[in-house]
Amino acid sequence: MVSLCSHTLIARHTAGVLASYPNSLGRVPIGTNAANKQSPLLMHMEYRGVLPDDDLVVAAAHKLIPSNYGAVEIQKDGLGKPESVGFSGPTYIGIRSGKHSSSTALSRAVDFESLINLPEFRSFAKVEVDKLLKPVLVFSVKNPGYQKVIDVSIHHFLRHNLDAIFISCNAPGRSAFNRHVGSQLNNPGLTVDAELEKQNFQYAGETLAEIWSGSIIDSFSVIAHYIVPENSEMRVDQLETRSIEWFSTHVRTRQYFTQIVKCEDNGCCSTPRGSHFTVMPSRFFPPLIPLSQSRDFGLIVPERENFESHKFPSLFPGQFFKMDIILPRSTHSFKVLPYDLYCPSIQFLLVVRCCKTCHLYFASVAILKKHMAIHREQVVSLNAPKTRPMRVAARHQRELMAVIAVEENGEHVDSMEEEELDLVGIPVPNDEAIPPRPIPV
Repeated sequence: MVSLCSHTLIARHTAGVLASYPNSLGRVPIGTNAANKQSPLLMHMEYRGVLPDDDLVVAAAHKLIPSNYGAVEIQKDGLGKPESVGFSGPTYIGIRSGKHSSSTALSRAVDFESLINLPEFRSFAKVEVDKLLKPVLVFSVKNPGYQKVIDVSIHHFLRHNLDAIFISCNAPGRSAFNRHVGSQLNNPGLTVDAELEKQNFQYAGETLAEIWSGSIIDSFSVIAHYIVPENSEMRVDQLETRSIEWFSTHVRTRQYFTQIVKCEDNGCCSTPRGSHFTVMPSRFFPPLIPLSQSRDFGLIVPERENFESHKFPSLFPGQFFKMDIILPRSTHSFKVLPYDLYCPSIQFLLVVRCCKTCHLYFASVAILKKHMAIHREQVVSLNAPKTRPMRVAARHQRELMAVIAVEENGEHVDSMEEEELDLVGIPVPNDEAIPPRPIPV
């Protein structure tokens, strides 16, 4: 089976912004061909339009996983003109064995570093003048607040001298051959030779890469490579890191949005290379605050209820309102407004995710506990109420895809850390690791 993980990656002429939006929607079954067929073969494509999440679950089955990156071109001076956004560009595909590799933040880091140095992508990913990566990077991933995603993003931020990185995610519920060297299977179809199995998958992946590399899409080339399991992920010890104090100054984590931005201290961060600080003088995007028109008081911010009726202004007008005057009294307990103030699914977590000393808000209690180490005088004691999910759809290491009830007859799918959930009496799936026993192909 081939699992197609597609990413629309880069746009040329985007004023110094580089964007990546991933999802895992396609499937191309190839059955037992990797084990005992002699000729290249792709069977058929299966496509799923709506998923509970985009890439949390990577089953340890006999399949290939292509990570597909396509560039698009935006015409110069096309601000406000939808027709300026193109649909075509070069394509890069990194192919991995689904049995021996996985789709993680570390594997996507390898793809990203390879991609931006390809000649076909250079004009899309880099500034023509100094050949450096565009100064603002936008990623879309399944969980922006996941620690490994943040670690990898900080690595990119430091390595490429970026002004800012913004990490978002799809709304919950939307993240919609072979040269043959022998068979690694016995008669019942189980793996008996692990090394031979890896060789056969490599031949399958290389053949698929050869086929796709011969394709031309709208006159643009396709570059496909098979990535061997040993080089599939960036090693943790290769990541550039910084202190907890640096994290607290440069990173803002939210439930569905994480920001990493340069500070104004020239002794810490170099001079900004782009115009982000001209557009956003406050460095970070402000909280999303809805507005409504009242009969007696004019423009007001509504209470945190009836969330479906809330209407949010666009970014720039929202920055000019005097929010302290029009905010409802129920928000006055927050000295610094949490970015997730009007996120309906986590209202009961807002207070416990705020630092009691500096009032910063964090996407999880786990990240908050790390931050609190910089306040030595503060006792690290958090008795946060745990969320009781309706069920758990999947597990990925210590992260669970939890289905949570919201309002009446509604449900919300969210990726949460295991310690944040009340799981008594609720079945939890096993980790999506490769099982130790043989697997039928």
